[in-house]
Amino acid sequence: MRTQETVLEMALGTKVLIWVVCGAGGAALGWVLPGVLRIASSWPIPFMEYLTFLGSFDAPLMVLGRPVVLGIVGLVVAFLLTYHSARLTISDERIVIREGDDAHVVERAQVGGVYRHGGKVRIESPEGRVLFDDDVEGGRRVIAAAFTHHGYPWESVVTS
Repeated sequence: MRTQETVLEMALGTKVLIWVVCGAGGAALGWVLPGVLRIASSWPIPFMEYLTFLGSFDAPLMVLGRPVVLGIVGLVVAFLLTYHSARLTISDERIVIREGDDAHVVERAQVGGVYRHGGKVRIESPEGRVLFDDDVEGGRRVIAAAFTHHGYPWESVVTS
C-alpha cells in the first residue's frame, strides 16, 4: 500500500512576508539614502565620492524614482530567496529535492540517516556522504514527522 507524499516547502504566507519586507525595505532605503550618504560621507569608505554624487540628485524624478527602483531591487532579491528555497517531496520510495530549477532524487536505499543540526536538515548515505544539507521549512516536529511517517531513519531528538 502506497502512502501519500509529504511536501516540506516554504508556506505562501512566509513568501509574501519576505516579498513585502524586502520590497518595503528597498523602498525605504531609497527614501533615506541621500541622508545616509551625507552622514557617511565623512567616513573613510572607498569610492564614497561616487556614492555621494549618486545620492546628491534631488530632482523630483530621482526623489520618487530611487524608492521605486530600490523597491523593485528588493522584490527581485525576495523572489530569488523564495524561489531557491528547498522543497522536499517525501514518499516511501524516494525524496525529491527541488531548489529553483534544480531537482534531484534520493532513492530510499541511498538514505542512511536524516537529522537536524541548527536550522538545517541533513540527509546522509549509509557511508556518511552528505546527500542534502540545507534549511527546510516546517519546524522540528513537522519535519521529524514527515521523515518518520515514510520510514526514514530519523536520528534527531525531537524537543518542543
